[in-house]
Amino acid sequence: MIVKEQIVNQAMLLFRQMGIRSVTMDMIAEQTGISKRTLYENFSNKDELVEACVMQEIESRKEQAKRILEGSSHIIETYILFMWDHINRLRGTSPLFIKDIQKLYPQSICKQTNEFNNRMRENMKQFIIMGIKDGVFRKEINPDIASILIFEQIKVLHVEGGFETSPLSMFSPAEVFEHISINFIRGISTSKGLELVDFYYSKHKMV
Repeated sequence: MIVKEQIVNQAMLLFRQMGIRSVTMDMIAEQTGISKRTLYENFSNKDELVEACVMQEIESRKEQAKRILEGSSHIIETYILFMWDHINRLRGTSPLFIKDIQKLYPQSICKQTNEFNNRMRENMKQFIIMGIKDGVFRKEINPDIASILIFEQIKVLHVEGGFETSPLSMFSPAEVFEHISINFIRGISTSKGLELVDFYYSKHKMV
């Protein structure tokens, strides 16, 4: 693994655990096992490193999405696998990381992550349309409204100050996300769909 990749991987681990503001370039160099000089030869400043970390995260999510799509036998299994993948990411991420991204990098990085999220919302709409045609989602469901609703519910986990001041703050973001996600798909499912949701939920359930 080249030095630049090592730096990004270690920095992202620290940012996820502690937030961005709490992590210094000295800490990153020490944890990566390199000199500060080597660190600054690869990244001129912390902002540049943060951007590289977030871009790597977006690419990682794209690659994982491809693996999930290729490994799923049914669209509901695809949804359940995406759900657990995101829960895993939330479990390993401090809320401070998201908060720092939004506060410190609202124009550059947030713009790119928002574009990625918009693509995900369009994918959700197409997923619902497919499910209606397949008879696993209720035919009266409006795909446009439903796809917006699920993402609006999830926003409470990411909007600055929204989660911390919410009654939900007594629970972990991962637990809240799981409740939103599983109840959403159960709510739009037919009886046939519910059986599949329960089957794939149990099959892939993580401790």
